[in-house]
Amino acid sequence: MKTKSWEVEVSADWETLRIILSDPKKTLPFFPYFEELRGEGVHFKVPRFIFNFGYEFEFDVGFGEGEAIYTFRRERGILTVTFKMVEGKLRVTASWAGFGEAIMGKPLENFARGIATAIKEFCASMKCPGVKIEGESGEVEHITPETAPAFLKRLAVELGTDFVVEGRAGDGTYLSAEIRGGNLRHLTVKTGISESVIDINVPVVELDSEPFEGLPLGKKFKIWTKKLQTI
Repeated sequence: MKTKSWEVEVSADWETLRIILSDPKKTLPFFPYFEELRGEGVHFKVPRFIFNFGYEFEFDVGFGEGEAIYTFRRERGILTVTFKMVEGKLRVTASWAGFGEAIMGKPLENFARGIATAIKEFCASMKCPGVKIEGESGEVEHITPETAPAFLKRLAVELGTDFVVEGRAGDGTYLSAEIRGGNLRHLTVKTGISESVIDINVPVVELDSEPFEGLPLGKKFKIWTKKLQTI
């Protein structure tokens, strides 16, 4: 068996982590090497595989005392990802038992690191201030360039990798963000008769404040969200 681990500090307790991890169909699309969900199976595409692996796994989720385990099964092996809190840090351990173990060191390290980073960002998003959402609508206020990324990450936890969120303030200011394939693709801003579209292509889990600098965010917005069909 080949095993690699990665640790990150997270601003969340175990219950918050459990909520995030309990629905893998929402979190898996933001994992490294993810390709698609198909029924009860998940497809990963690892560039360093030099054999015809097929990339398709059946998966299930289990919870223990302060830990969660994602298990991916395939005829040629089993991939196990364990999430555990250790002294205030989240430790993600990825293990592969099966064909090709000798070449799996680097892919497993990248896998564990990428998963840990994604979960860390989702944990931070759960504390996004000034957000009230029920169903497909709600309100946000006091959003800043620093908290806007957390807002979109929180929506990604709920809506997945393809969605649009629109907001309108009392003075008519309109903002929208389109997420495709887990990436922020477009920001649209309308103020009065002026309209601008900012083209971006940044993974949601990697967003920082830069794309939102200078936008008219400091208002109270009524918002609407809509899932988009996966391309």
